Amino acid sequence: MAEVIDLKRRKSKERRIAEGRARRRAQAVASSLSCGMCPRRCAHCGLGVEYTAPPPVDAPYPFCEVCQEEYEAFRRWEKDGQGEAFWHTDEWGEAWRAWLAHMRAGEAFRQSPAFLKLMEEHLE
Repeated sequence: MAEVIDLKRRKSKERRIAEGRARRRAQAVASSLSCGMCPRRCAHCGLGVEYTAPPPVDAPYPFCEVCQEEYEAFRRWEKDGQGEAFWHTDEWGEAWRAWLAHMRAGEAFRQSPAFLKLMEEHLE
């Protein structure tokens, strides 16, 4: 009973901590969704991309040369089912399908009102 707890100060501190945590979470969500679309980085592996020629028009995302080749191999594999390398298996194809679905979901979220509100409120 010798100590008196200042409830207003404690509430204020808890509120500041919660606001800081919300701001960091908002920044993490926004950066993870925007960095995946950087035209100077490969969307698949994250390496820096420097184009010596324009990227192919059928490429849905910016790819480095190696990932572009793998993406094209995946597209051919989907059409004819023939792998060009020993790792072009059903699991490899499923990994590409899942990655593409993940990227489409990110695009849809970036275009949603919730994401726009997130950007306005927490990233000023």
